[in-house]
Amino acid sequence: MNDQFIQQEESGSMIEVVTVENAKWCGDALAEQFKFRYRHFVTHEQWDVPFYKGMEYDQFDTPAAVYLVWRDNAGAVRGMIRLLPTNRPYMLETLWPDMLPSTNAPSCANVWEITRFGVERDLPFSLRRQISAELILACIEFSIINNIDTYLFLTAWGVLKRIVPGAGVEAHIHNRMTLPSGHDVASAVVPVSQAVLDKSRAKLNVTKAVLSNYSFEKKYAA
Repeated sequence: MNDQFIQQEESGSMIEVVTVENAKWCGDALAEQFKFRYRHFVTHEQWDVPFYKGMEYDQFDTPAAVYLVWRDNAGAVRGMIRLLPTNRPYMLETLWPDMLPSTNAPSCANVWEITRFGVERDLPFSLRRQISAELILACIEFSIINNIDTYLFLTAWGVLKRIVPGAGVEAHIHNRMTLPSGHDVASAVVPVSQAVLDKSRAKLNVTKAVLSNYSFEKKYAA
């Protein structure tokens, strides 16, 4: 992939907030994030998770789920994150209680869970790093708009070890384990605020919002 193509992708990139409610305004973004998850988590990572017609899903893909979807200028999904409010069923509480930060599972509107963090494997390293950082920024922007002060993060160990700190965000690692499949996963508590967003933007030299359609969603979703 040459530099010209990378520049084209960067200039046309966007992160969309996609939900069941606003999917009709987001083209094929909802379906394409399921297809991306199949390519990334099933084909490449070889996770033992459900899939159907080349789309990966699980029981937490409900109307409560929010997807932050990074698409290039051709509309292809190159990265994503799934967010779930803890006052609805979520993965850590249901499937990974030993990975929770305390014996009392959070269940409130200001604490959300982050799962399904993924970035296209076949992109150049610089572009993968950009997408990863912008997805972290998008999570923080979403938190400010929605009065979220804490994320519970369940993801690959490398994400919490390198990507989150690399974006200038502090993750309090709670637990780490190696699955029978050989994958290293970890859970963490990530406090978020305007101050965290300002620090992250300064470290990444980002001066504008990375969420592209959220004002549109807030105006039209009902």
